[in-house]
Amino acid sequence: MVLELRSSVFFGFALAVAAVAAAQGQPPVPTPDEVVRRACDAAGGLQSFKSLGIVGIATKSEEVTQEGTVANRLRNNYFLAPGPVPGRFEYPDSGLVAGDDGTGGWALVKGKPDTHLATSYRVKRSLTTSLFPALLPFSLTWEGVEAQEVKAAQLKGRPVWQLTVTVPRTFFDTPQIATTWAVFIDSASFAVLRAESPFTDLGKGVTADGMRFTWREPVKIKDVTLYKEQRLTGLDEIGQEKTHSRTDHLQYHVIPVSETTKLFANPIPPDMRPKPPAPPSGQHPGGPPNG
Repeated sequence: MVLELRSSVFFGFALAVAAVAAAQGQPPVPTPDEVVRRACDAAGGLQSFKSLGIVGIATKSEEVTQEGTVANRLRNNYFLAPGPVPGRFEYPDSGLVAGDDGTGGWALVKGKPDTHLATSYRVKRSLTTSLFPALLPFSLTWEGVEAQEVKAAQLKGRPVWQLTVTVPRTFFDTPQIATTWAVFIDSASFAVLRAESPFTDLGKGVTADGMRFTWREPVKIKDVTLYKEQRLTGLDEIGQEKTHSRTDHLQYHVIPVSETTKLFANPIPPDMRPKPPAPPSGQHPGGPPNG
Protein backbone atom coordinates (compact mmCIF):
# COMPACT_ATOMS: atom_id res chain seq x y z
CA MET A 1 0.00 0.00 0.00
CA VAL A 2 2.83 2.41 0.83
CA LEU A 3 4.53 1.60 -2.50
CA GLU A 4 1.30 2.18 -4.40
CA LEU A 5 0.81 5.52 -2.61
CA ARG A 6 4.37 6.66 -3.42
CA SER A 7 3.94 5.66 -7.07
CA SER A 8 0.69 7.59 -7.28
CA VAL A 9 2.30 10.66 -5.73
CA PHE A 10 5.28 10.49 -8.11
CA PHE A 11 3.04 10.02 -11.14
CA GLY A 12 0.89 12.95 -10.06
CA PHE A 13 3.98 15.11 -9.57
CA ALA A 14 5.25 14.21 -13.07
CA LEU A 15 1.91 15.18 -14.58
CA ALA A 16 2.00 18.46 -12.69
CA VAL A 17 5.49 19.26 -13.97
CA ALA A 18 4.44 18.44 -17.53
CA ALA A 19 1.37 20.67 -17.14
CA VAL A 20 3.49 23.58 -15.88
CA ALA A 21 5.93 23.15 -18.80
CA ALA A 22 3.05 23.14 -21.26
CA ALA A 23 1.54 26.20 -19.65
CA GLN A 24 4.88 28.00 -19.93
CA GLY A 25 5.10 27.16 -23.63
CA GLN A 26 8.03 24.76 -23.29
CA PRO A 27 7.83 22.12 -26.06
CA PRO A 28 8.28 18.48 -25.08
CA VAL A 29 11.76 17.08 -25.74
CA PRO A 30 11.70 15.30 -29.13
CA THR A 31 13.38 11.97 -29.79
CA PRO A 32 16.85 11.92 -31.44
CA ASP A 33 15.37 10.50 -34.65
CA GLU A 34 12.74 13.24 -34.75
CA VAL A 35 15.37 15.96 -34.31
CA VAL A 36 17.43 14.55 -37.19
CA ARG A 37 14.37 14.24 -39.42
CA ARG A 38 13.09 17.74 -38.69
CA ALA A 39 16.56 19.27 -39.10
CA CYS A 40 16.84 17.62 -42.53
CA ASP A 41 13.35 18.87 -43.40
CA ALA A 42 14.32 22.40 -42.37
CA ALA A 43 17.31 22.26 -44.74
CA GLY A 44 15.23 21.11 -47.71
CA GLY A 45 14.51 17.46 -46.96
CA LEU A 46 16.63 14.33 -47.02
CA GLN A 47 15.06 13.09 -50.24
CA SER A 48 15.85 16.40 -51.96
CA PHE A 49 19.44 16.10 -50.78
CA LYS A 50 19.74 12.54 -52.10
CA SER A 51 18.27 13.70 -55.41
CA LEU A 52 21.08 16.20 -55.98
CA GLY A 53 23.21 13.48 -57.59
CA ILE A 54 26.90 14.36 -57.75
CA VAL A 55 27.89 17.49 -55.84
CA GLY A 56 31.23 19.24 -56.23
CA ILE A 57 32.54 21.49 -53.46
CA ALA A 58 35.50 23.79 -54.10
CA THR A 59 36.94 24.80 -50.73
CA LYS A 60 39.40 27.60 -50.06
CA SER A 61 40.62 27.43 -46.45
CA GLU A 62 42.52 29.95 -44.37
CA GLU A 63 43.93 28.56 -41.12
CA VAL A 64 45.40 30.61 -38.30
CA THR A 65 47.54 28.62 -35.86
CA GLN A 66 47.78 29.24 -32.12
CA GLU A 67 51.04 31.09 -32.82
CA GLY A 68 49.40 33.33 -35.44
CA THR A 69 50.83 31.69 -38.57
CA VAL A 70 48.45 31.85 -41.54
CA ALA A 71 48.21 29.04 -44.10
CA ASN A 72 45.95 28.76 -47.15
CA ARG A 73 44.84 25.54 -48.83
CA LEU A 74 42.63 24.52 -51.73
CA ARG A 75 40.66 21.28 -51.79
CA ASN A 76 38.00 20.00 -54.16
CA ASN A 77 35.51 17.39 -52.93
CA TYR A 78 33.03 15.43 -55.02
CA PHE A 79 30.45 12.99 -53.72
CA LEU A 80 27.36 11.17 -54.86
CA ALA A 81 24.62 12.23 -52.46
CA PRO A 82 24.06 11.44 -49.69
CA GLY A 83 27.84 10.73 -49.40
CA PRO A 84 30.52 10.27 -48.34
CA VAL A 85 31.17 7.62 -51.02
CA PRO A 86 31.26 7.30 -53.92
CA GLY A 87 33.52 10.30 -53.50
CA ARG A 88 36.69 11.99 -54.65
CA PHE A 89 38.98 14.76 -53.42
CA GLU A 90 41.77 16.77 -55.03
CA TYR A 91 44.55 19.00 -53.73
CA PRO A 92 45.48 21.08 -56.80
CA ASP A 93 48.66 22.48 -55.22
CA SER A 94 50.22 19.07 -54.57
CA GLY A 95 48.76 17.12 -57.49
CA LEU A 96 47.02 14.61 -55.19
CA VAL A 97 43.82 13.05 -56.52
CA ALA A 98 42.03 10.32 -54.57
CA GLY A 99 38.71 8.57 -54.88
CA ASP A 100 36.55 5.71 -53.69
CA ASP A 101 33.69 4.28 -55.74
CA GLY A 102 32.37 2.41 -52.72
CA THR A 103 34.58 -0.65 -53.19
CA GLY A 104 37.86 0.82 -51.90
CA GLY A 105 40.06 3.86 -52.21
CA TRP A 106 42.75 4.78 -54.71
CA ALA A 107 45.09 7.74 -55.13
CA LEU A 108 47.35 9.35 -57.70
CA VAL A 109 50.17 11.72 -56.81
CA LYS A 110 51.10 13.83 -59.81
CA GLY A 111 49.73 11.07 -62.00
CA LYS A 112 51.62 8.24 -60.31
CA PRO A 113 49.73 5.48 -58.45
CA ASP A 114 49.85 5.56 -54.67
CA THR A 115 51.17 2.21 -53.43
CA HIS A 116 50.11 2.33 -49.75
CA LEU A 117 47.70 -0.44 -48.76
CA ALA A 118 45.99 1.85 -46.25
CA THR A 119 44.73 4.02 -49.10
CA SER A 120 41.97 1.47 -49.69
CA TYR A 121 40.17 2.63 -46.52
CA ARG A 122 41.76 5.99 -45.73
CA VAL A 123 40.24 7.80 -48.72
CA LYS A 124 36.71 7.29 -47.35
CA ARG A 125 37.82 8.47 -43.92
CA SER A 126 39.37 11.62 -45.39
CA LEU A 127 36.18 12.36 -47.32
CA THR A 128 34.15 11.78 -44.16
CA THR A 129 36.34 14.11 -42.09
CA SER A 130 36.06 16.90 -44.64
CA LEU A 131 32.37 16.54 -45.49
CA PHE A 132 30.72 15.57 -42.21
CA PRO A 133 30.47 19.08 -40.68
CA ALA A 134 29.82 20.85 -43.98
CA LEU A 135 26.89 18.57 -44.84
CA LEU A 136 25.09 18.70 -41.49
CA PRO A 137 22.30 17.84 -40.82
CA PHE A 138 22.22 15.37 -43.74
CA SER A 139 25.45 13.69 -42.67
CA LEU A 140 23.70 12.66 -39.45
CA THR A 141 21.99 9.98 -41.56
CA TRP A 142 25.27 8.39 -42.70
CA GLU A 143 26.11 4.82 -41.80
CA GLY A 144 27.76 4.62 -38.39
CA VAL A 145 26.33 7.89 -37.06
CA GLU A 146 24.10 7.38 -34.03
CA ALA A 147 21.95 10.13 -32.54
CA GLN A 148 21.96 9.19 -28.87
CA GLU A 149 20.29 11.84 -26.73
CA VAL A 150 18.42 15.15 -26.90
CA LYS A 151 18.19 17.72 -24.15
CA ALA A 152 16.94 21.30 -23.97
CA ALA A 153 19.70 23.91 -23.79
CA GLN A 154 20.48 27.56 -24.43
CA LEU A 155 22.90 28.92 -27.02
CA LYS A 156 23.58 32.61 -26.48
CA GLY A 157 20.12 32.95 -24.97
CA ARG A 158 18.47 31.03 -27.79
CA PRO A 159 16.50 27.86 -26.98
CA VAL A 160 18.08 24.86 -28.74
CA TRP A 161 18.01 21.11 -28.78
CA GLN A 162 21.42 19.71 -27.93
CA LEU A 163 21.82 16.45 -29.81
CA THR A 164 24.53 14.02 -28.70
CA VAL A 165 25.97 12.05 -31.63
CA THR A 166 28.46 9.18 -31.61
CA VAL A 167 30.49 7.66 -34.44
CA PRO A 168 32.82 4.64 -34.66
CA ARG A 169 36.49 4.99 -33.75
CA THR A 170 37.42 4.52 -37.42
CA PHE A 171 34.92 7.07 -38.74
CA PHE A 172 37.39 9.95 -39.19
CA ASP A 173 40.90 9.90 -40.63
CA THR A 174 42.60 10.46 -37.27
CA PRO A 175 41.94 9.23 -33.71
CA GLN A 176 42.60 12.80 -32.55
CA ILE A 177 39.02 13.70 -33.51
CA ALA A 178 36.56 12.76 -30.77
CA THR A 179 33.91 10.16 -31.47
CA THR A 180 31.20 11.97 -29.48
CA TRP A 181 29.86 15.27 -30.83
CA ALA A 182 27.25 17.78 -29.73
CA VAL A 183 25.04 19.33 -32.42
CA PHE A 184 22.98 22.39 -31.46
CA ILE A 185 19.70 22.78 -33.33
CA ASP A 186 17.25 25.67 -33.03
CA SER A 187 14.24 24.42 -31.06
CA ALA A 188 11.77 26.36 -33.22
CA SER A 189 13.16 26.27 -36.78
CA PHE A 190 15.32 23.13 -36.41
CA ALA A 191 18.20 24.84 -38.23
CA VAL A 192 21.65 23.56 -37.27
CA LEU A 193 23.46 26.37 -35.44
CA ARG A 194 26.66 24.79 -34.14
CA ALA A 195 28.52 21.48 -33.88
CA GLU A 196 31.30 20.61 -31.44
CA SER A 197 33.74 17.82 -30.76
CA PRO A 198 35.71 18.00 -27.49
CA PHE A 199 39.42 18.20 -26.78
CA THR A 200 41.03 14.74 -26.88
CA ASP A 201 43.84 13.27 -24.80
CA LEU A 202 45.21 10.05 -26.26
CA GLY A 203 47.81 9.66 -23.54
CA LYS A 204 51.62 9.82 -23.59
CA GLY A 205 51.43 13.57 -24.21
CA VAL A 206 49.34 13.27 -27.38
CA THR A 207 46.47 15.77 -27.30
CA ALA A 208 44.35 17.57 -29.88
CA ASP A 209 42.14 20.64 -29.78
CA GLY A 210 38.42 20.27 -29.75
CA MET A 211 36.50 21.81 -32.65
CA ARG A 212 33.58 24.22 -32.81
CA PHE A 213 31.88 24.59 -36.20
CA THR A 214 29.56 27.43 -37.18
CA TRP A 215 28.21 28.55 -40.55
CA ARG A 216 27.28 31.73 -42.41
CA GLU A 217 25.81 32.75 -45.76
CA PRO A 218 23.20 30.11 -46.59
CA VAL A 219 22.91 29.14 -50.24
CA LYS A 220 20.32 27.09 -52.12
CA ILE A 221 21.47 24.08 -54.13
CA LYS A 222 18.20 23.34 -55.90
CA ASP A 223 15.85 22.83 -52.89
CA VAL A 224 18.63 22.15 -50.38
CA THR A 225 20.18 24.74 -48.04
CA LEU A 226 23.94 24.58 -47.42
CA TYR A 227 26.42 27.32 -46.47
CA LYS A 228 29.09 29.32 -48.27
CA GLU A 229 31.20 29.83 -45.15
CA GLN A 230 32.20 27.41 -42.43
CA ARG A 231 34.25 28.51 -39.44
CA LEU A 232 36.17 26.13 -37.21
CA THR A 233 37.48 27.33 -33.85
CA GLY A 234 39.79 25.29 -31.63
CA LEU A 235 38.68 24.39 -28.10
CA ASP A 236 40.91 23.72 -25.11
CA GLU A 237 40.48 20.97 -22.51
CA ILE A 238 37.67 22.84 -20.72
CA GLY A 239 35.83 23.86 -23.89
CA GLN A 240 37.10 27.44 -24.08
CA GLU A 241 37.85 28.90 -27.51
CA LYS A 242 41.48 29.19 -28.61
CA THR A 243 43.00 31.52 -31.20
CA HIS A 244 43.57 28.53 -33.49
CA SER A 245 40.90 28.79 -36.20
CA ARG A 246 40.07 27.99 -39.81
CA THR A 247 37.64 29.60 -42.23
CA ASP A 248 36.41 27.59 -45.22
CA HIS A 249 34.87 29.31 -48.23
CA LEU A 250 32.72 26.81 -50.10
CA GLN A 251 31.44 26.87 -53.68
CA TYR A 252 28.99 24.20 -54.83
CA HIS A 253 28.11 22.82 -58.23
CA VAL A 254 25.96 19.89 -59.33
CA ILE A 255 27.44 17.43 -61.81
CA PRO A 256 25.49 15.00 -64.03
CA VAL A 257 25.27 11.48 -62.62
CA SER A 258 26.59 10.26 -65.98
CA GLU A 259 30.03 11.38 -64.76
CA THR A 260 30.02 8.82 -61.90
CA THR A 261 32.47 6.37 -63.46
CA LYS A 262 34.80 9.09 -64.70
CA LEU A 263 35.04 10.73 -61.30
CA PHE A 264 35.06 7.82 -58.87
CA ALA A 265 36.21 4.60 -60.56
CA ASN A 266 39.78 3.45 -59.89
CA PRO A 267 41.89 4.56 -62.90
CA ILE A 268 44.92 2.50 -61.85
CA PRO A 269 45.39 -0.69 -63.91
CA PRO A 270 44.75 -3.78 -61.76
CA ASP A 271 48.32 -5.02 -62.09
CA MET A 272 49.65 -1.70 -60.69
CA ARG A 273 47.39 -1.52 -57.65
CA PRO A 274 48.87 -2.22 -54.20
CA LYS A 275 48.41 -5.81 -53.10
CA PRO A 276 48.51 -7.17 -49.55
CA PRO A 277 51.44 -9.45 -48.77
CA ALA A 278 50.78 -13.16 -49.07
CA PRO A 279 49.81 -14.65 -45.69
CA PRO A 280 51.95 -17.32 -44.10
CA SER A 281 51.19 -20.83 -45.30
CA GLY A 282 47.93 -22.16 -43.86
CA GLN A 283 46.55 -18.72 -42.87
CA HIS A 284 43.91 -16.57 -44.52
CA PRO A 285 44.52 -12.89 -45.22
CA GLY A 286 42.70 -10.44 -42.98
CA GLY A 287 40.66 -7.51 -44.27
CA PRO A 288 41.30 -3.82 -43.63
CA PRO A 289 40.28 -2.25 -40.32
CA ASN A 290 36.57 -1.66 -39.91
CA GLY A 291 35.21 1.70 -40.95
